[in-house]
Amino acid sequence: MKGKVLVLGGGPCGLSAAWELSKHGYNVTVLEKGSKVGGLCITNEYNGYRFDLGGHRFISKNRELVEDVRTMMGSELLTSSRKSVILLKGKVFEYPLSAKDIFLKMDMWTNAKAFMSYLIAAFSRMFVRKREVSFEDWIVRRFGRTLYNLFFGPYTEKLWGISPGEISSDWASQRISLLNLKDVLFHLLKLKRRTPRTYAKGYYYPKKGIGQMFDIMGGEIESMGGRIVLNAEVVGVNINNDAITGVRYLKDGVEETIDCDAVISTISLPDLINTFPAHLTAGMEKHISLLKFRAVRFLNILVNLPDISENTWMYVSEGKYIMTRIQEPKRRSSFSAPEGKTSIMLEIPCNEGDEIWSCPKVDLLERCLKDLKDLGLDIRDKVVDYFTTGVTHGYPVYTLDYVEHRQKLFQFLERYENIITCGRQGTFRYIFMDIAMEMGIAAAHHLMLDTMSKKDAIHHMRSEDELIEVSSVTS
Repeated sequence: MKGKVLVLGGGPCGLSAAWELSKHGYNVTVLEKGSKVGGLCITNEYNGYRFDLGGHRFISKNRELVEDVRTMMGSELLTSSRKSVILLKGKVFEYPLSAKDIFLKMDMWTNAKAFMSYLIAAFSRMFVRKREVSFEDWIVRRFGRTLYNLFFGPYTEKLWGISPGEISSDWASQRISLLNLKDVLFHLLKLKRRTPRTYAKGYYYPKKGIGQMFDIMGGEIESMGGRIVLNAEVVGVNINNDAITGVRYLKDGVEETIDCDAVISTISLPDLINTFPAHLTAGMEKHISLLKFRAVRFLNILVNLPDISENTWMYVSEGKYIMTRIQEPKRRSSFSAPEGKTSIMLEIPCNEGDEIWSCPKVDLLERCLKDLKDLGLDIRDKVVDYFTTGVTHGYPVYTLDYVEHRQKLFQFLERYENIITCGRQGTFRYIFMDIAMEMGIAAAHHLMLDTMSKKDAIHHMRSEDELIEVSSVTS
């Protein structure tokens, strides 16, 4: 066997790194805090129903990664097509937003205001140079104030828990498709039959939930000689001459230490820094405290109906409703519910320890059932059972100054030659599952090729200023 590598965190990024290293004969151990692998991509089974933590699917432009996953999954990997909508003011709008759809469904006064504010924004961008610092700046300068107030502002504030004016514009260009009002005129005059697709619709999905992909990957790692330690919380690192020589972790209340030659960390970047000896992290406290994560609570409801909707996702824009997204797992895989039954999952953003996070599940159910009825989904009499799950590190919060604080933590880690940090938590980036997997594989290659001096390139992988869901191998 080759060098001994510790992978901290058994989510998509960490497991992909361990998977790649194991293929090349490395002695790999994965330390995972949870009771199963998958991180944010686990699947919970309950009375014959399956619920992911949030809405996941596998798409990627990376053909090699797709082929590796297809080979690994075999007949357990399904193909499906995404259909998403936005629920707003009693109407159902296409997602991504379609200018034609908005024009046909909004009243004349709202359309007039939206059109005028869009034109003002367009001319402003043409003739007035202005630095777009916040998410609000970015949206208003491209869509206008009216559409921002309707679709983007309330949803974004509900999701992140802070005003969009306090959120960095960095990630907007990768996730929001632009409207083109010329399309409306072309459609109405029948001069154009279709518009360019802005999001990949086709995707892969495991029969038994997204977690099945990482259960199988974990099994392959172990079959190649790798080791996965569950319920292992990393609490400290041992340092010698600017290198990590071992990691301490708690398992069943007992602290244990495992030696290593190198570390690939996918755990939360602030949490990782806190595992270093206190005398080494002096001055880092401010930067650690200002990188925050948004928690998410999930309400999973078993429903005595064959179907609820045809949509993969239903986004809920209005701030008066507690949830941001409604999902029906059966739309991804028919194996998510018993025959003739379905289920529904609500994503509810919050902060760890706040009123929503601490709300008794029966009260949360009551609140959500009222919201669902108001949204046109009255399922109260069809509820068979329900349960809640939650994650504390759902989304890295992109405050206006997050880059400065993140960079300080990266700089701190640079002095330690045998550790690389990657993944959503490890780089404090709101990335998708396939990018996390690519990061893990890239980290493994950096280690194997002894190019750790260039490891900062991984922190910025796939950060190009363009939509990251435009195409995939499946589309």
